Amino acid sequence: MKLSPEEQKEKRKEYQREYYERNRGDRPRKILFPNLTEEERKEKKREVNKRYRQNMTKEQKEKLKEYNKRYRQNMTEEQKEERKVKRNEYQRENYERNRGDRPRRILFPNLTEEERKEKKREDNKRYRQNMTKEQKKKLKEYDKRRYQNMIEEQKNKTITPL
Repeated sequence: MKLSPEEQKEKRKEYQREYYERNRGDRPRKILFPNLTEEERKEKKREVNKRYRQNMTKEQKEKLKEYNKRYRQNMTEEQKEERKVKRNEYQRENYERNRGDRPRRILFPNLTEEERKEKKREDNKRYRQNMTKEQKKKLKEYDKRRYQNMIEEQKNKTITPL
């Protein structure tokens, strides 16, 4: 027996209500990767989210951007302040996690230090030669702004801008 669209809608609503009643927050959430520590779970979640964001289409990214924009506009001042505090906390954690305590990855580990420097010089030279005029102009403007924002001590240490 085929149901009319209104009856289908009503049946779907009823099912969703029952599902909600069965699965509400009275019981603890299922923990994904129970054999991992809390920190490892966070790291795994970060990786999964990163992959998800990388695989999004432009339309999905645009839709998400619009949603976030509306969401932030509708926040109260308290919520905005709370978000700001959380963001600062996250940035601090991220900084601690990624700062220079661990050794840097060495490109071309089979080369000596001098050979690596030479290779880097050659690569940079090739990169600059292959730049378009527009890219060169952009780089020049960036360097100019960067040089203006330096303090005196930094200016004395660097070579004059191009």
